[in-house]
Amino acid sequence: MGEMVMKNLFNKENFLFHELDRNQRKQSLIVTIALIVLYIMAGFTFMNMLYCFADAVGSIVSGSADVMIKDLTRSVPIFLSFFMTLWTILLLHAFYRNVNEERRQRSLRKNAIAILAFAGVNILYILGGTISGKYLSLVEGSPSPLFPLDALLYSLLFVAIGVFALIYAKKLQVKYPYAVPSRGPIVTRARFFYCLGVTFWMLVSLFCFGGFWMGLFIIDFEHGYAAYSIALLFVYFVNMLFFPVWELYYNELKEEKRKEVLFPLALIALGVSLVSTIFYFVALGLNLDGPANVGFGVLPVAFAASVNIATLLVVLTPVIVSIIAVVKGAKMRRR
Repeated sequence: MGEMVMKNLFNKENFLFHELDRNQRKQSLIVTIALIVLYIMAGFTFMNMLYCFADAVGSIVSGSADVMIKDLTRSVPIFLSFFMTLWTILLLHAFYRNVNEERRQRSLRKNAIAILAFAGVNILYILGGTISGKYLSLVEGSPSPLFPLDALLYSLLFVAIGVFALIYAKKLQVKYPYAVPSRGPIVTRARFFYCLGVTFWMLVSLFCFGGFWMGLFIIDFEHGYAAYSIALLFVYFVNMLFFPVWELYYNELKEEKRKEVLFPLALIALGVSLVSTIFYFVALGLNLDGPANVGFGVLPVAFAASVNIATLLVVLTPVIVSIIAVVKGAKMRRR
């Protein structure tokens, strides 16, 4: 089983990328790099958005509804920055994975307009807030050193991306047709639930990406919390790894190779996720106040002692995803 996975992993002939000509490989490489960069950007903007949301929740707990409203309205540029980044990932994914040329062009235009709308509203909101006095200046210094100027520049970057996507859809695609290596279209009846599940999985992965890298500088490895801290980072890393493996490895395999690889790969993923889950709960048993004293520093609202949402999402998501993959892989092998 392991030999089969390793053979497919290192055999370039098993990948869709291998069948493309030189120009198509170059285009595919550019899209792949763009997806990786956007994933990193989305991970950090998502964490920034959740930090702002946590501050607002803290204001509710302290009974300051007016402070909560002020914090939320002031943080709108951070919320919009995440959504325009996420939407750009969805744009690239739909473009890269769509086998229907007409549908791909329509999706590209529609998503590009949505990105321009997010970015445009963000720019107007920041400028309007500065003029009206909501922001004392374009550089207030909180929650980031250059806020809200950094959000303004970030929005301008996505205006450029949206404009480029529109131009590409109308002009460049005619001159340089893009042959995309792709899986088949999603079954119409399951499309909504499939896309909803994948989006939720991606959000958990983005949260864990930001939590892992920020946790390296925030998490307390001393004072008796070393086991829980390592276990928390481990489950972050597992979640952070699974989604890119699915997008950049499994979806790049040829159809017949996916059928061969999915089941053994899913079993490996299930084993890794079970190990991370058991490790986490064993460490939690040794440090019952770990979520409040360690995880709370990464994201307070996720590790609140009364809710502890992160334990349910971060620990159980890779197990659930792996079980679904095992069932799907078993069905594919049986056929």
